Amino acid sequence: MSYQYITMINHELKTATLLYLSEVSEQGAKLVETKVGNKLESLEAVAKLIEIHGNFDQKEMLAFIQNRVESDDDIHMGIAMLNGNLLTSDGSILDIRERSYFKEALTGKSVVSDTIDDYAGLTINIYATPIYNGNELTAVLLASVETESLKEYLEVNTFDDQGYSYIVKANGDAVIASLHSNSVGAFDNMFDVLKDATFFQGDDLETIAHKMNLGESGSFASFYNNLDRYTIYRPLGINDWYMMTVVPSGVISDQATKISRYSLLLIAIALTVISLLFLSIFFFLNRSKRELEKIAYTDEVTGGNNWRKFTMDTHKILNAAPEKDYAIILLDIASFRFINEDYGHEVGDTVLRHIMKILKTNMGKDETCGRVSGDNFVILTKTTGDQGIIKRIRGFNRILDVDKSELGIKVKLKCCFGIYKIKDKSEKLEKMREKANLARIAAKNEEGMSWFIYSEEFRKTIFQEKEIVNRMEYALVKNEFEMYLQPKYNLHLNQYCGAEALVRWNDPQKGLIKPDDFIPIFEQSGFIKKLDMFMIEEVCKVLKRWEEKDFPERVISVNISRKNLKQASFIPDVLKITDRYQINRKNLEFELTESSIFEDIERIIEVGKAFRDYGFKMSMDDFGSGYSSINLLGTLPLDTIKMDKGFFRDSLENKRDYVVVKAIIDLIKKLGMTVVAEGIEKKEEVDILRALNCDVIQGYYFGKPVPLDEFEKKF
Repeated sequence: MSYQYITMINHELKTATLLYLSEVSEQGAKLVETKVGNKLESLEAVAKLIEIHGNFDQKEMLAFIQNRVESDDDIHMGIAMLNGNLLTSDGSILDIRERSYFKEALTGKSVVSDTIDDYAGLTINIYATPIYNGNELTAVLLASVETESLKEYLEVNTFDDQGYSYIVKANGDAVIASLHSNSVGAFDNMFDVLKDATFFQGDDLETIAHKMNLGESGSFASFYNNLDRYTIYRPLGINDWYMMTVVPSGVISDQATKISRYSLLLIAIALTVISLLFLSIFFFLNRSKRELEKIAYTDEVTGGNNWRKFTMDTHKILNAAPEKDYAIILLDIASFRFINEDYGHEVGDTVLRHIMKILKTNMGKDETCGRVSGDNFVILTKTTGDQGIIKRIRGFNRILDVDKSELGIKVKLKCCFGIYKIKDKSEKLEKMREKANLARIAAKNEEGMSWFIYSEEFRKTIFQEKEIVNRMEYALVKNEFEMYLQPKYNLHLNQYCGAEALVRWNDPQKGLIKPDDFIPIFEQSGFIKKLDMFMIEEVCKVLKRWEEKDFPERVISVNISRKNLKQASFIPDVLKITDRYQINRKNLEFELTESSIFEDIERIIEVGKAFRDYGFKMSMDDFGSGYSSINLLGTLPLDTIKMDKGFFRDSLENKRDYVVVKAIIDLIKKLGMTVVAEGIEKKEEVDILRALNCDVIQGYYFGKPVPLDEFEKKF
């Protein structure tokens, strides 16, 4: 834009200069024309005086004009008779009958001659006008004027006195040359001078000659006599004379250079300011970009990579090393929610930061890690085999648990890892993460496991689980879930005293599906809450049916998922169902697993007290399968304790185990609760439990879970 601007300025300046040069030339031409015209008018006035005087003798006419006319311009004056005989004021007698100006004057015109050299060696112009006696031409009045008197009108005082003018005839012959230092000096014919010139703008030599022959004006730029020149030529109203006004192109260039220099200076200043502005903008934008990248790619809690940055780094690493084997590992902290609840979110955040620190410290070259969300972290690691990955996982868990004291945490810190070994590096990272996450969930659900490796067999299992999830709602609507009852036997009364309600899935295509195949999936998906309510209603239907058939009163226990315990609406929903069927509430017992009870003791106490206040019974299932706190048994609102089958399998023969079981049974009974032994399959176990004063037995020895009709017939 600056270049275009300066080019435009130069062009406009050149155009304006040529226009101004044309005006100067026009003014000079008018001055010359006026000067010549005034001289001719003056000469014509003298001729009129002679005519009025009336004496047409040559000598008398000459004497008459010498006494009455004085002019600084005139060198000589003279009277020429019709035969061409001229008598001048200095006494010279000349024959001018062949002179062109004399011939033109004889035709009745007032004329001026071309520049000539007089007999005294001066350069002059002859002015001539006819003298009449009445209507008859008698003589010609002449005056010679030095050419130098016209040259003052040819001076160009503009353009730093670098310009000049001269007059030529239409054929190029010199009339009045210029002695200016920039001119070519004296010349005979200007066309001869211009023959060697280089024309670069305006008219060429042929066009100039043609226009001057026609009496037209024009302009041209040319190089001759070692100088570039701009020339304006225009006809004078005198003979066939032309005035040529010239200015060296350097004059225009100098002016253009000055303007360009100032323009460039201003442009340079403007560009400098703009550059500084852009540099400032670039600096601040770059700083803002870095800050935005930090915000966009940095995890706000741990200060490490977030998922977005992990994704970018992983793509770069995998693309750069297509021949290397990598695995995606997804991990989370076991029971992190309890850390937040027991120690506060600040300690929880400190744990997250510490995990990120351990991960970053243990990352090798071409490996990366990041935090996905919550307590979920992701790792891209090189792998040479499963054992190498497992070794790193064990090392990580060991470091984390050793450092727990620094974090102010007393409980064991352990992470669960889901591992996906990358097979196809073009696979979307989200898909890889999903697979690693499925493996992590499997590790978390598998008791005693810290890691799980995604495999094709696992994928099939997941597919089957997905199929179950897709069908479970439909199955509930279509009544594919059935209630089975397993009898309970009272050792004191030697009779059946009740049953446990167990769910079975009778799929039309697959047949009977075992609870172990779908209950864990229902737990994960949350569908277990609906299934619990279905089973509660089915038990209420049976209790009402038995009441209407006047069967002996029996207690039916039904399992409650930990998911339902967290629902604020759970107790009201149960009451709605039991009120609808108007059952005797003491015959309905709710079973809770040991793990669910000790997961949230406060909530269990709240729910258990409420149910017992409403007349229901509460039971702990699987007692002894985990890490039961015996000191809490006295505070829990329970009616029944079901001892896990692990207490009785091949252990009652051991004296010390026998003592432990007896002590636990005695303790439970002293607390006023009923003891149920589950999983009993042998008569020997029954006999020992009878001797230990156990209350109730549930197991295959007294009966397997069977459909309602069969249960009613048998028991």
